[in-house]
Amino acid sequence: MVIFTLKNENMVELTSTEKKIIALLKKGQQQAEIAEYFRNNERFNINSQSAVEKVIMGLKKKFGVKTIFQLGVAICKVEN
Repeated sequence: MVIFTLKNENMVELTSTEKKIIALLKKGQQQAEIAEYFRNNERFNINSQSAVEKVIMGLKKKFGVKTIFQLGVAICKVEN
């Protein structure tokens, strides 16, 4: 697990699934493409686009943002 500290001092722990979704989003993949990646990779227990969407919604909640764009900005700020 990766732990990020946000400006408001809250700790954010990321699962391996969340980390992989973030990595795929950074590569420009869309949610349907990410779902296809997971369907073809037995290491993860995700097999539908709705499951990917739910993980992304959870990431938005963890980072306190409303849009996927804001999520990307928040992650970039934390990583730098």
